[in-house]
Amino acid sequence: MNVLIIPAFFRTKGRPTNGSFFWDQALALKRAGNQVTILYSDTYSVKCIAEYVFYAEEQSEECEGIKIHRMKIFCPLKHGMEGHREAFAKGIRRLYEKHGLESERFDVIHAHCCVWAGYAAMRLSEQTGIPYVITEHATLFELHKDQISRSNERYIKQAFEHAAKVICVSRAFAKLISEYRTSNDIEVIGNVVDFDRFKPCEQKPHQGMRFLTICHMNTRDQLLKKGMDILLEAWRDYSVKDPAAKLIIGGGGHAMQKAVEWSRKFGVEQTVEFAGQLSREQVVEQMQACDVFVLPSRYETFGVVYIEAMACGKPVIAVANGGPDDFVTGENGILISADDVESLKCALRQICGQYESYDVNTIRQCVQNEFSTLAIAKQLDQLYREVVGKGF
Repeated sequence: MNVLIIPAFFRTKGRPTNGSFFWDQALALKRAGNQVTILYSDTYSVKCIAEYVFYAEEQSEECEGIKIHRMKIFCPLKHGMEGHREAFAKGIRRLYEKHGLESERFDVIHAHCCVWAGYAAMRLSEQTGIPYVITEHATLFELHKDQISRSNERYIKQAFEHAAKVICVSRAFAKLISEYRTSNDIEVIGNVVDFDRFKPCEQKPHQGMRFLTICHMNTRDQLLKKGMDILLEAWRDYSVKDPAAKLIIGGGGHAMQKAVEWSRKFGVEQTVEFAGQLSREQVVEQMQACDVFVLPSRYETFGVVYIEAMACGKPVIAVANGGPDDFVTGENGILISADDVESLKCALRQICGQYESYDVNTIRQCVQNEFSTLAIAKQLDQLYREVVGKGF
């Protein structure tokens, strides 16, 4: 298959992990024998004028056999979703034409996130006749639905309706997106995890239990969405009973200082370590070095970090909030109630008490068959062939 991928956001030199699950899926497709090209329209508003002026990304490059074409777009109206929609779609059309991609004979366009990659894919499909599919990941539809205007909702529904296939990364999320698509045919395919990179290894000896959490901390809202306030409050109770334990918090962003303030508020700064922004290699190292991964997100469409931890053989504590419900079981961790400090306190104690009962290989196998590079590539290949075979 010859696949054209349009991500709604993508990695940059300054944010190398941005949209990492889009890139990992592209690599999975490439390694399975497909041809893969990525188009990315990077839009900047007036408030981001400095980033626009000093933009230093490569316009075209080839990385691990995948062609990547991108351009910067100045969008004075990006403060609102309206302006961003048309600017993004215009950028994708210009990239397609600029690089003569009509000669590539793509079989399918795969957009990641309807806002606004799915919309851009729809417009490009109208121009070229190439069928498109959308994988939806965005928490916008759960947490910020009030920000979608009636006009934008019309375009979102149009993009979902006209797609040859719509994919969601969890069953709960598929139910949420079903209101935007008349036919009840939404597929569920999770994000891919590189099991060659995320794998068990021998741990260095350390005192006390070592818990790890990883999240972006760009805004206070992100901290709250990921449940950092709940985690630090619960950690106060646990660390009193196990003063040798450590909680490692990985991830950077402008709001990290707020999390530091919370750790001081709850009096746990001596047992909490802020690791800052992590590279992909450092994420692997932290996953392999911890005993338990914990992330009490108030909502997750999927939760790839849980799968990465389990690929390393680590039990996890997650919230029954959508995504993790599909893969967290008694064999590999504990699911707790949403927004529940007491439930998290109990889970921290419980997972420590039964830690020896968890088996590294069982935990890894639980998720490898469904979320490995080969497994996801096979699921997507089958879906693409169905799309092309039906002549959408």
